[in-house]
Amino acid sequence: MQLICTQSWAPVRAEPSSASEMASSLLFGETCSLLSEKEDWLEVACSHDDYKGWIPSNYLTKVKPEHASWNRRVSVHGAVMQNSGARIDLSPGSVIPSSMECMIDHAMFRYSDARVFEPENLDAAGLSSLFLHSPYLWGGRSVWGIDCSGLVQVVFAILGKKLPRDASQQALEGNAVPFAEKQTGDIAFFEKNGKVTHVGIVLSKGGIIHASGKVRIDLLTEEGIKHTETGQISHTLCCIKRV
Repeated sequence: MQLICTQSWAPVRAEPSSASEMASSLLFGETCSLLSEKEDWLEVACSHDDYKGWIPSNYLTKVKPEHASWNRRVSVHGAVMQNSGARIDLSPGSVIPSSMECMIDHAMFRYSDARVFEPENLDAAGLSSLFLHSPYLWGGRSVWGIDCSGLVQVVFAILGKKLPRDASQQALEGNAVPFAEKQTGDIAFFEKNGKVTHVGIVLSKGGIIHASGKVRIDLLTEEGIKHTETGQISHTLCCIKRV
């Protein structure tokens, strides 16, 4: 059975418990496949990356035929699906109806924001800036909380490119690029003890945007990420990929 997220975002937890680690999350309009059920929890596999975990059942509803026309859109923070009595805040990368309205739990909701962009009009650098200053949250993929690989995954999903959930998996995608040939929109990976543990998006003028404490812009050097305030190298560069 296919299910769709009808809340601003839904936590994907390792176990069917609110006390369990949040490993990932779904944005509004993203879908998943039902694997099993346990009380008020559903075990699912996320459609965009096959990531498996548990979500409270009240965050999801059955996919209907009209959901096939929904598209992943870009909007400024503050966009909502709303009706006269309720609102659902949307993060950039949410999947919304092309008609700008939909039925959720027998109530009509309409998209409300004058600024909605098609992905082809933006690039990775511009998209990632929509998340600037968002707080770091392990497993997060929204402007209310996001981790390093979640930032990269959502930005490239908006651009129509599917990437795995974790940084170590993302590092296996694309083609390696020498540091001297890096371009805006490339993906930089960083390692600790020989394992990829961090990722960010290359910006122009030697910058990199990444989620570390919050989504921030620092300097990218051949050694790694140079913190703009302390001047210290915070992450050791492993490789740069182009996808």
